[in-house]
Amino acid sequence: MRQVPAGRRHSQRGYMLMLVLVALVAMMVSGIALVRSIDTNQLVAGNLASRNSTLHSADLAVQEAVNWIQANATSGVLNGDVPASGYYAEAQTFNFTAAGTWTQCTTTSGATPCYNSNDGAGNQVSWVVDRMCAIAGSPNAAGQFCSALNAGASSSGGSYSSDAINFAGAPKNFYRISIQVVGPRNTTTLSQAFVTL
Repeated sequence: MRQVPAGRRHSQRGYMLMLVLVALVAMMVSGIALVRSIDTNQLVAGNLASRNSTLHSADLAVQEAVNWIQANATSGVLNGDVPASGYYAEAQTFNFTAAGTWTQCTTTSGATPCYNSNDGAGNQVSWVVDRMCAIAGSPNAAGQFCSALNAGASSSGGSYSSDAINFAGAPKNFYRISIQVVGPRNTTTLSQAFVTL
């Protein structure tokens, strides 16, 4: 067996042990940072998925609102306000952050078409529609001004300029559909769509 000289033993002061400890601490810190980064990425991905879910629900609400407008287009219902169904015959100035805007037709019975307490994705969906007219009543009434598109405009080949000829045909009114979707992660999405019927 080989003997280690006494002089060599005294020169060892534990530097390697200190280097190994520093390396272990650095590895531990980088491991913790990696775990936190993965958790953050999962939260971001979950929030994006929740946001996309609310956008899809808003698209469905637009279709429901259009269906309601089409179902009531020939009965004269659209000439007056129907707040219980989320419809206003004249252009509104809504405060979309106020709860009162969305509680007009909120119900748990499902009797009103403008509120869905659960759309299958855990979202609460509300919508309001306002016709782009100055006042309630018939679009052809005296003093009425409605944003409208003439039905024959695209087929006539004419112009929308102020000095152009008037198009023949019945005008189609513009409707603004405003949608609020509240998601299960306390996310709120506000959307608007304009349709003409």
